[in-house]
Amino acid sequence: MTRKPRTFIERSGAMRLLFSHEIRNQSTALQSLKQELESTLSSELEGFELRATVLLVIDELVSNLLKYGFNLEPDQRSYLKIEFDEDWLQIELKDNGHRFNPLVQPGPTSLGQSISDRAVGGLGLYLVLKMMDETHYEWREPWNCLRLRKKVKKSLNDREK
Repeated sequence: MTRKPRTFIERSGAMRLLFSHEIRNQSTALQSLKQELESTLSSELEGFELRATVLLVIDELVSNLLKYGFNLEPDQRSYLKIEFDEDWLQIELKDNGHRFNPLVQPGPTSLGQSISDRAVGGLGLYLVLKMMDETHYEWREPWNCLRLRKKVKKSLNDREK
């Protein structure tokens, strides 16, 4: 029997949002997460740039996790937590897949080459990590724990108020 992953959304204060989602090792996991996240973000966040950043980061991290981090065991899972406030975006991803520290992976060596000459792979994770202001990884057996933080820039409309 397939159970629907749990999602939790909490709102508090002037601008504070907490989104939590359990990601199961299933072929439909990424698509259902993206739909839930897009629905939540479009109703809660006005800024396109912040929504796009979140969707890009989550798509890259979760697709890599499902492709490379998990075995075929259905009990493998990940827990995603996204928090926004007026100053920070914080993304935490905790999974019980293969031990993997994305922060110590070598950067792509082919950045100076044309697209047709580059090897496939490795660029997405590199770009996601470069987009963040703070990154932290910790192994707490059996969990990979990744925390990414990005300073939220106020829009021109926010500054004028």
